[in-house]
Formats: sequence, C-alpha cells, structure tokens
Amino acid sequence: MLSLYFVIPIFVESVSPPVWFYSFDANIPFISLMIIPYYFYYIIIIVPPLIWKDELRMRNITSILNIITIFCYLIFIIWPLDATYVLNQVNLHDDSNINFLHRFITYDYLYQNAFPSMHVAVASFLCASYYYDFKSFGFFSLSIMLLIFLATFLIKQHYFIDSITGLFLGLLGFYYYTFNIKQYD
Repeated sequence: MLSLYFVIPIFVESVSPPVWFYSFDANIPFISLMIIPYYFYYIIIIVPPLIWKDELRMRNITSILNIITIFCYLIFIIWPLDATYVLNQVNLHDDSNINFLHRFITYDYLYQNAFPSMHVAVASFLCASYYYDFKSFGFFSLSIMLLIFLATFLIKQHYFIDSITGLFLGLLGFYYYTFNIKQYD
C-alpha cells in the first residue's frame, strides 16, 4: 500500500500551496547529511513483523498503519501540494559523497508532497509503539523518531508543516494503539 505514493502523482496534478504554508521553510537550512536518518524509515517499516510476536499487537499496528496511510493518500489526492519551493532549496554541491542517497528519493515527475508527511506519520507511530512495547529500546526509538522528523524538512523533502502534521497524526495513531492494547491487557 505504501507504493501508491509513487503512482498517485502520475494521475493527479499538483497545486501550489498558499504562501503561509511555506513561508517558514525559507529559514530552514538544507542539511544534506540528514538524508541518512531519512533512510531509517525504510528500516523501521520492515522491523514490526520481525520483533512483535504478539498477534493482537501486530494486527493493531497493521490496522493503524493502514488507517494512517489511507488518510495520507486521501489528502494527497485531494490536495497534492507542489513541492518545487522546498525541492529547489536542495543543495547537492555539499557533501558530494552522499548526494547519490538524495537522488534515490527525487524523481522528475514527483514534485508533489504528501500533506501530512506519511514518512513522519508512519515513523512516529512505529517508533512510539516500539518505545511503548520495548522499554529497553525506548531512548533509541524516540531518537530515531526525532531524527526522521527533522530529516524530512532539513533535506527539503517536505514542508515543515507537512512534518509537524505527520508527527501529530503518528502520535494520534499511537494513542489509539495504546488505547486498544490496554483494553486487551
């Protein structure tokens, strides 16, 4: 289901965001090294089936991830924001050794952004759930959540407000997860 993100822009024309939406982004620097934590996302979406042995928890996680993803896609279809403003701030002349990592996530046809950031929503939900269920990895999982959140707008992949809204959505999903789990414990 996560791969639909790459298909939707083929069929949906992007729209310009209002100025208030991106005015804050001009003051946020591009930090190319943040591409590394950005990629942590792809690791943490693979981990749940490997570490959660409790079928009830895994079903809850999967259901909530589906809800978060569908919600993000609906907004992406209704309001596909043109990301040209932030993508034009990318400076790939710095740290040339890692530029290839940024090119893997930039496509000529994909100058749209998902509002809210599904990258942040999914990552924050999963990292908060890791924190909740695996206390020994608590600091690590919250650190990964923060780094992924920061990376999305510091590498100019999302507007700042996309990331904030994604964080809120992910934490809302986490609240729902803990509510469901407490009913069964």
